[in-house]
Amino acid sequence: MNTAIVIVSYQGKDWLGKCLESCRLHAAEVPVYVVDNASTDSSAEVAAQFAGVTVLRQEVNLGFAAGNNVGLRTAMHDGAEAVLLLNQDAELTSGCLEALIAHLIAHAKVAGVQPAILLPSGRVNSLGNSFHYLGFGEAGGNGLSLAEATARLPWLRPGGEPPYLSGAAVLLRAEALRQGGLFQDELFMYHEDLELSLRLRAAGWHLAVAPQAQALHHYEPRRSLRQYYYMERNRLMVWSEIFSWPTLLVLLPALVLAEVGLLVPAIAQGWLGAKLRAYLYFLKPGTWLTIHQHRQTVCKLKRVRDAELLAYASSRVEYQPSMGLLTRLVFNPLSSLGWAVLKPLIRW
Repeated sequence: MNTAIVIVSYQGKDWLGKCLESCRLHAAEVPVYVVDNASTDSSAEVAAQFAGVTVLRQEVNLGFAAGNNVGLRTAMHDGAEAVLLLNQDAELTSGCLEALIAHLIAHAKVAGVQPAILLPSGRVNSLGNSFHYLGFGEAGGNGLSLAEATARLPWLRPGGEPPYLSGAAVLLRAEALRQGGLFQDELFMYHEDLELSLRLRAAGWHLAVAPQAQALHHYEPRRSLRQYYYMERNRLMVWSEIFSWPTLLVLLPALVLAEVGLLVPAIAQGWLGAKLRAYLYFLKPGTWLTIHQHRQTVCKLKRVRDAELLAYASSRVEYQPSMGLLTRLVFNPLSSLGWAVLKPLIRW
């Protein structure tokens, strides 16, 4: 299986060298495409020092979604049958890529497979990602030991399938991308891997985790106001595009209550302005044109009912690095109760 590696870089010179060195050591014959999103810190120059690396310089910062699309299109045009997406702050380990390729070869209907993504401490960053029925995405098993996460995550049991794949390190099948499409450029960053995973599953493809394959992720959970904006905006955008209007109508009361509840941490933690800007985005006429166009695309692809897509949804938020008592003691119990009432109503 012809394979390529795509790395989106933005101000990543402190990490990119280690990432590319790991590719040189553990995927020496695999072509690497570094999409530099108009970095000003010499990231592109670092990448250019490595043999076998093609640097695709961009004039503006395209974000994670559109940046990866540049790399994916180039790699697929050059003959790649599978493309490994790798964060600039991630590293391959020995045998990782080979195990992922073997999984795709052995499972013809799997669109993408991710390794166990581990933190430098050896604890889990992601063993497949989890999504809440109101659109919150989180890294499955984040912060747990590998043994704890393996025992706890239901999709790691025989026959299980992860709710969605982490974009930090994932091998995607070119055939599935040609059928289901690439990332949605408009998302820029955050939840773009959730949207693509749901879209590919809606088109009839499967997702997988290969825990025997491992990648290292120097993950830093700090969040800026800009990040809060994209997380909140994109969460609502993805749900508006993937699910049918009847499903959204069923979820609407819970969505409204959650939005009201989110104002409390937004005020307390200082990101209320970012939250309000996310709402303002939906007042732009062009926003709904984009949503309408993407809904039409999903509708044409859809082979799987909403009930089946939401069968992978969680009723609780469990793996956020800074999860507080309000989430544990108030949100999760109410959310679980709400899902017990709403889930049986979605039969289509």
